[in-house]
Amino acid sequence: MRYVLLLVMLCFGNMVFAQDDSDLKTIQSVFGKEKKALVTQYMDFKNGSNDPFWSLYDQYESDRRSLSRERLAILQDYSRMYETLDDEAATSLAKRTLSNDLSYDKFYQRYFKKFSKVLGGKNAAKFMQLELYLQNAIKSSILNAIPFIGELEKNRDAYPAQRS
Repeated sequence: MRYVLLLVMLCFGNMVFAQDDSDLKTIQSVFGKEKKALVTQYMDFKNGSNDPFWSLYDQYESDRRSLSRERLAILQDYSRMYETLDDEAATSLAKRTLSNDLSYDKFYQRYFKKFSKVLGGKNAAKFMQLELYLQNAIKSSILNAIPFIGELEKNRDAYPAQRS
């Protein structure tokens, strides 16, 4: 499981720097296949399959990807604007991030209800626990890979001889 999680984090860490939709779709496709295998193993369905779950899961993943694309667009904008970030741009990025986080929370609530109807409360909670773990690990990995606002400038000021 740790190998799969490491692969997922590496894929999403690279997504921040993906320059076009084809790169993004390829990475998401690879992640979806790896994630589906992880979900299959973790959920441990008695008969090996649960058709109503997988139909809902496919819909869930499709909807989640649109939220993920928005999150990645925000990160790409931050990366692109980092050197020239002013108050207006920083405010816009912060508001977009907060809005995206709220959208994710509403999304999770909506789908938890749907998964509860298909799986029952305990298995729906089990799935959401895994999903939130993965999403938080990915988000943490990405946040660890990008500089804080002003961080690079402080490092340049602290070590002026290293400027090129």
